[in-house]
Amino acid sequence: MPTKTCTECHSEKPLEDFGIRLHNTASGKKGELTAKCCSCIDRAAQRRAVREKAQRAEKRKAESAEIDEQSKTLADFEEIALETFIEVITGTEDAIDVHARVNIASLAPKGPECRARADRVAAFLGECTMLHWTYERCRRRVRTADSMFLYSCAQSASRAKKGKDDYEKTRDTQRMPRFQCDGWLHIAVSPNSDVMEISLKHRLEHVPYLDIELPEKWKTYIREHGRGQTPGQIWRHILRVESEGRSVRDLHLPFRRKAVYYYWQVASRGEWRLGDTPMESARTFLRERGDEFHVCALDVEAEPGTEVLAFYVKDFIEEWAVNTQELGMDSTWNTNGANFELFSAVADADGAGIPLAFLFICTRKEAAPGAKQLVLERFLSCLKSLGVNPEFTLSDKDWSEINAMGAIWEKAKHQLCFWHALRALKKRLSQNKEAPGPYDAEAAHRLFGFINLDFVPVAQRGDQDEIPAPPEKPRPRVRLLVDGRPLVLTPSLPKLIFTPEMIARALDHCEDEDVDEDHGGARWVSEEEEEEEEDDVESFLAEEDDLSDADTYWARRATRANTFEDEISDEDDCANKDRDDLRRVVSEGASTGPPPPTQPAGAPPKRAAYQFCPQAHRVLILRLFAKHASQHPLLPERHGQARSGEDIYRDAVTEMYHHCKANNLPEVWAYLWNSWYCKSRWHLWARSAYPTSIPRKRTTMMVEALWCHLKRLVLYQFNRPPLDLTLYALITQALPSYRLALHDIITNSRAGRSAVLSPTQVALKRAWKRLFKVPIRGTYTTNVTAWTCDCGAQKYHAYLLCKHLVQAAGRLPISWWPQAIRYHVPPFYTVPINGVTTSAPEKIRDHAWLPRMAASRAFTVVTQGAPRIGEDSDIEIPDVDAISTASSISSSPGKAAPTGRDGLMRTRAGDGAGFELDDDEDQEVDAFIESFQQAYIILKEQKDKAGPSFIATAMRRMRAVPKWVREIQHSEHRRTMPMTNGRHRHTDPDPSTTIGYWYAERE
Repeated sequence: MPTKTCTECHSEKPLEDFGIRLHNTASGKKGELTAKCCSCIDRAAQRRAVREKAQRAEKRKAESAEIDEQSKTLADFEEIALETFIEVITGTEDAIDVHARVNIASLAPKGPECRARADRVAAFLGECTMLHWTYERCRRRVRTADSMFLYSCAQSASRAKKGKDDYEKTRDTQRMPRFQCDGWLHIAVSPNSDVMEISLKHRLEHVPYLDIELPEKWKTYIREHGRGQTPGQIWRHILRVESEGRSVRDLHLPFRRKAVYYYWQVASRGEWRLGDTPMESARTFLRERGDEFHVCALDVEAEPGTEVLAFYVKDFIEEWAVNTQELGMDSTWNTNGANFELFSAVADADGAGIPLAFLFICTRKEAAPGAKQLVLERFLSCLKSLGVNPEFTLSDKDWSEINAMGAIWEKAKHQLCFWHALRALKKRLSQNKEAPGPYDAEAAHRLFGFINLDFVPVAQRGDQDEIPAPPEKPRPRVRLLVDGRPLVLTPSLPKLIFTPEMIARALDHCEDEDVDEDHGGARWVSEEEEEEEEDDVESFLAEEDDLSDADTYWARRATRANTFEDEISDEDDCANKDRDDLRRVVSEGASTGPPPPTQPAGAPPKRAAYQFCPQAHRVLILRLFAKHASQHPLLPERHGQARSGEDIYRDAVTEMYHHCKANNLPEVWAYLWNSWYCKSRWHLWARSAYPTSIPRKRTTMMVEALWCHLKRLVLYQFNRPPLDLTLYALITQALPSYRLALHDIITNSRAGRSAVLSPTQVALKRAWKRLFKVPIRGTYTTNVTAWTCDCGAQKYHAYLLCKHLVQAAGRLPISWWPQAIRYHVPPFYTVPINGVTTSAPEKIRDHAWLPRMAASRAFTVVTQGAPRIGEDSDIEIPDVDAISTASSISSSPGKAAPTGRDGLMRTRAGDGAGFELDDDEDQEVDAFIESFQQAYIILKEQKDKAGPSFIATAMRRMRAVPKWVREIQHSEHRRTMPMTNGRHRHTDPDPSTTIGYWYAERE
């Protein structure tokens, strides 16, 4: 066992008997072992404490003697008026040394509050001498039992505390200038006398004291208006009042914006700090003031390792619970300093999003698998007991959300957010050097016989023939329609053979060769029509995609930012763009059952040769995916016949498989089958999986709009505030605007005035007017009564519009727009035809949709007892250097869950899918940390020995590390909440740097 000799007791002791240096000293550096053992250090500290106590007692004894001696001297002085005393001290030009008995009846008459009287006199003397007297302590006179209050000059160097230089910060705090004035003020006060004995000493004249404290009048203003105004608004009001009628030289404003912000926070604390801890305070607020703000706590039991706070909005539930046909749920991070994740259940109310309930949950590392999902189920079951029974549920890619909503509402159609799904697919396609998860070709072949067993990823290929590399550009698609359906989708038909002459004749006369569909003939789709359809596919994402609040800037900007016209960059660039949204994904082999068996992997591919999906092929795959997600039995295809949900599923698998096979993309097909097109995943994202009706919402943007409203309009002044402050701001500032929106929906608040369009109706009218101006090409079957068109573009539109329907309906009367409603079944709009408006196809209130849900199948839920997912869902490539694989991030209660490769969220610690971080990934992270430690040691050793070129090369190689550290520190120490997406200035830190970062908990 290693030992060390103590320099105090000279004994040789084990190393654990020595402490660690906390600071750099002359005898050692921080982090090294101390020279003395812990026992000797403790004894020295005890001796030092006894010695300092004796010194303080001696000092107090000397001060008491001095005070008594001074009182004897002042007793012989005559009493003078306060005005005379002021003339004496202000008439002295140099040093001041005055002792007097002063009658202060006019300023502080006699009374029991001796300290308050002394403070009043000290403040008055400070105004007269342009100094500031700081209270130090109080001494009791032994002889007279009076109180002697001691004050010191605030600018005295002898009373200044020693500053601590923090070299880790960007700069040291600038301190106020100090002087060797030795200024003291002694005031002896008796509660039964108007006379005070005052001794004032000030040896050196210096610059006057500048008081930067907020004046009392502005403190009063903040107390009165702080609830309705932000610190920025109050500061602008102060500037306007203080500068009114004053020139530059006349304006005197010593305090600044931070003083206003600080006092605003102090004054408002009484509203929301109602307990010793933030959680206790938040619960007390809901219990004592819930009725005042129409909120009520939910009794949601927490699982071991979790902490939960839930509440619902009473008036929202009372008015809209039974009318909630579509319900979205999502969560957000970094709204509070205690690392609580905030969930919200938001109902669709005629296009607007209305939050019904909220859940704060903190999941610790010790939480059991499935803990968070169980808490979410209890939270949603409370909503169900309050009358919420939706037909459609929406969420992002979190398995715990998907499973919890499916467990509570088994008959409801769960819809994965279309926007998140597209971004997840785009993200994965751009990771060009990562192999897909294990693909079970036999299981896919059993469902669809046309799937080739040999069309598998390169890592699973045995002795099969080598699959050629993908072409540089996608092979052109020739679409042959038979009975309105592609030939490849109708294998039961006899084989058709076309001679070169027939093909040439068809190409020359493509517009005139249309065969009536009733004859079962084949129809050539013209290039013009094909281009028109592709334009529709490309443009539909540029539309305002299903916004709950069309006037919400943040949701519109997020939707517009993702169009197919954007350049799909390579892996690094795409990762920077999508990292924020895709930080929470499960590995692509994850499903509701055990992973499929993998075939033996062949020789590892070479890094230079391997490609997951070449860039030229990505856009077309995204278009096909968007097409399959948008199809529905209630929406006819281009010149096609009606299809069931099973037909659409079969045709979608066929089309995507044949596209990948024709372009030699087995890796992409394996990923698409595992993550999107297998039966267990299809019903999560395809609208056709629920053939009865079509939801209004395709995305969770109504929940995202709530988070943007909360973070950018309510909590933007704080960076991770306490939990009770977050709760208070959410209830008092975020909910009122939604309360007004719901009021306008359920009541005719503008009776006697012209009706005002809702945000959804405004967006619908804007899209309608735009389509009304688009020229029509080609002829299609348009049914305005049923509101369907077989042009193929209707399914892509967020409001189920197309230019043929819009122009066939003609110009609508102004009175129709305030009553415009998009229904879930045909006709999706009841437009007036020849002045007559048809009746509504469905009732959308009071659970009228429940009868048509009875026949739908139940949702498949992943429970704790389900078979465990395999430890690794990705193919192991033997050659580590050949293909780089993205390592998962360890689950943690303080950060967002890690990302996988299929667009679905890897569950956090405590959810129900049973994912665990692999040991090899733990080792990879440890090896990464060890490499950085070795780099630190090497640089430290070589700093004074190596040549300049070595140091320059090392700094160049690790140039990104200091920037990364600065951005983390900036995020830790900033006062306001950072933006989730984007930067105000190019110098702002990259917001993606702190995604998943675990912050230390705050009170």
